[in-house]
Amino acid sequence: MLEMMTSITTIPDFFYSTFMISTLQLEFIGIIENLESLLIGVFSITLLLLSITTYKKTGLKNILYAATAFALFAFQVFLELIIERYYSVTYPMQDLLHTSITLAIMTLFFLSVIRRTVR
Repeated sequence: MLEMMTSITTIPDFFYSTFMISTLQLEFIGIIENLESLLIGVFSITLLLLSITTYKKTGLKNILYAATAFALFAFQVFLELIIERYYSVTYPMQDLLHTSITLAIMTLFFLSVIRRTVR
């Protein structure tokens, strides 16, 4: 095992050689991942539009928290797709940006639930 580790230069090379994933399989996985991300983005935009429509009908301000969370979620997904598409390596601030947006989304959903139950 040690001999194998010294002949392999990087962890991805070790992963690929251990699990014997071909280049074609990696391309297919990448295509599926991009399609899933695109579907998630479209679904979050759909939920955003539904939330805005619901807000206009009901006037409940709590729905605005959820609508903003859906907007941030769509922004996050499309931003990740753009970063992965145009940067060959991970953007240095990508992890910080991802976790910050996720925290904001969770906070908005929390506020939309708590504001309704507190009143």
